[in-house]
Amino acid sequence: MQGRLERVIDEFRAQTDLARHGLSPKSRLLFVGPPGCGKTLCADILAGELGLDLLHARFDGIVSSYLGETANNLRRVFAYASQQKAVLFFDEFDAVGKRRDDPQEVGELKRVVSSFLQILDAHPRDRMVVAATNHEGMLDDALWRRFDEILYFGRPVHAQLVELIELRLKSVRKRGVDVDALATEMAGFSYADAERVCLEATKAMLLRGAKEMTRDVLDRELSEQRVRLALAKGLHDKTT
Repeated sequence: MQGRLERVIDEFRAQTDLARHGLSPKSRLLFVGPPGCGKTLCADILAGELGLDLLHARFDGIVSSYLGETANNLRRVFAYASQQKAVLFFDEFDAVGKRRDDPQEVGELKRVVSSFLQILDAHPRDRMVVAATNHEGMLDDALWRRFDEILYFGRPVHAQLVELIELRLKSVRKRGVDVDALATEMAGFSYADAERVCLEATKAMLLRGAKEMTRDVLDRELSEQRVRLALAKGLHDKTT
């Protein structure tokens, strides 16, 4: 995935040269994958690499219960973004991009998808648009064809967890902490889950006046994070 992102950056920087040959840079990106795996962070880094601001479109301010108002709000967002040197970022994109053949969706949301497709097609190709979703299966089929690159953000593998733990515990002395074993205990965690364990353990260590990080402190925070994840899953299951 890193190579594909670097290609996007290279193309965007070379858009003037590409235009001389009738070509456009990749400027429509779709990030998919479970929560806590770096989609929003990647959009922020991408904007930084391109020297652009990140315009974070908030769907709580876009989606309206009034007929036609959501589409009008989208037009205003895109019109503003077209005048800025920025990356326009839509998080939780499934909020407006749901499948139009879903019988549970009302006609207004189906019209919003059609409007979004038209607005995106008319948006300048030299303006970057990034959308992210945790529920790619809910997206309308036509939306997939509008994106130049689709990047999947999966949960970290063991080696990536080891790297993250070492990075987040770099600032503290450790005693009896087997990072490899700790990463094994975190199997299935997202990057955000693993990072939270490390940060909370560091705070707990400092609050009790300890000079070193020990495995018992990490184990306590590891257990707390598992409880949080179980509670979140229980709440999600009740609402689905």
